[in-house]
Amino acid sequence: MTLRTHTIIKKKDTHNQTWEWEETPELLAAVEKLNESSKLAASLKEGTKAYPQTPNAAPSKRKT
Repeated sequence: MTLRTHTIIKKKDTHNQTWEWEETPELLAAVEKLNESSKLAASLKEGTKAYPQTPNAAPSKRKT
């Protein structure tokens, strides 16, 4: 297991943030699964509209 850190440096020293986490095999597997599902979701989103027109939908308003 590896201890990883990420530091966010702000203008004021009191507002700096340090994030620490242990990099375990379970974490790496979860991140890999998340990347795969994100790629799949992006590929599905490219091919279809977010809200397809249905026969029961109200007509859209005209732009003037």
